[in-house]
Amino acid sequence: MSEDSQTRADRERVAFDATEVWENTRRLHRRFSHVFDSPNTLRGEHALEQWLAQVCPGAAILEYGCSDGKNVPDYLARGAKKVIGVDVSEISIAEARAAHGAQAEFHCCDAGNLSMLKDSSVDAIFGRAILHHLDFEAAMQEVWRLLRPGGSAFFIEPLYDNPASILFRKLTPRARTTDERPLDHKQIAYADRLFTSSRHCYCNLVTTPVGMITSFLPVGPDNVALRLADWADQRLAATPLRNWMRLVYLCWVK
Repeated sequence: MSEDSQTRADRERVAFDATEVWENTRRLHRRFSHVFDSPNTLRGEHALEQWLAQVCPGAAILEYGCSDGKNVPDYLARGAKKVIGVDVSEISIAEARAAHGAQAEFHCCDAGNLSMLKDSSVDAIFGRAILHHLDFEAAMQEVWRLLRPGGSAFFIEPLYDNPASILFRKLTPRARTTDERPLDHKQIAYADRLFTSSRHCYCNLVTTPVGMITSFLPVGPDNVALRLADWADQRLAATPLRNWMRLVYLCWVK
């Protein structure tokens, strides 16, 4: 690992182990819960569920940013034969080993450099909101190295150009680390060229402001306004405006 990569990893570790970044992020998610529980977001989560059902049986699964290992039982219940979790947080890995150490293998390390794992050693890689904390191109090359031919990777990531998110990031600097930067369309295009095939699900352009507003109202996340936003976002996702979405569910196959 280069000195710059090590320095970045160390900053991320301190941010999650010794500051309130993670708690501040969770607090904001609770405050604007309608964005995350909206019909349009659940459409993306359905894509994740379909991917897990397809890849888990008999597979070696690697999770980037595994936190306390809470997803391990789900992978195993879906038929995974082996689960490996990596996270930069020493506290999270200690919790994961205490809770699931008998069922999975855990490493405290930078997900952008997994030299302890052999080439073509896993069938599937999953990560939620992790790539935008890493050197993207180096991380994707590592994903490609680790996957077996025909293996797939699924990541859920924020996008850089969403207007509401740009404003939100400026107003909430304590809810993110120094090095994180949401993905842009050029980075996604780079990864698309690296892999054999790709399939992505873009979410939350209209949904983001509507969800933020309705989070303050006495209505549930499956309200009329958010159903209309879902209708609009499905259509916008088929246009160049997809790059302005808040969120993308990324799937690549080696």
